[in-house]
Amino acid sequence: MSPKRRAVILLGAGAVGFGALGYRELTDCEEFACFAFEYQGADDAPNRLTIEHTGGTERLRAGDVFVTNVSTDYEAGESDTLAWAELDDDLDPDDAIDGEAVQISIRFPDVVTVRWRRDGDEEVVGAWVYDDDER
Repeated sequence: MSPKRRAVILLGAGAVGFGALGYRELTDCEEFACFAFEYQGADDAPNRLTIEHTGGTERLRAGDVFVTNVSTDYEAGESDTLAWAELDDDLDPDDAIDGEAVQISIRFPDVVTVRWRRDGDEEVVGAWVYDDDER
């Protein structure tokens, strides 16, 4: 292999390697859990909120993760806190939520929290806060 070709290949491999390291640095989650939220407002119907688990240092089981302010009866104005396993038909309570997403209905909450229950304690590991500019 010619020296010029070898230099181009090494330079390309180095660029890809440093790019991957930079991407990991920007997207790596150092918290217990990280979530992404996508809000979709609606008129005369429940608003929708998609919650995606995007990473974290802990393995969260679908039966131990709860979402607050889920609209359970839009017409009656009822909301409840539900386990991730109840929101995702494909997951059992012992399954990990790694990379999974759920879509919930919300009525008028100011805040939707994602809570993790373990050993009798509950901890907020994610939250979406209502923003006037989104509605």
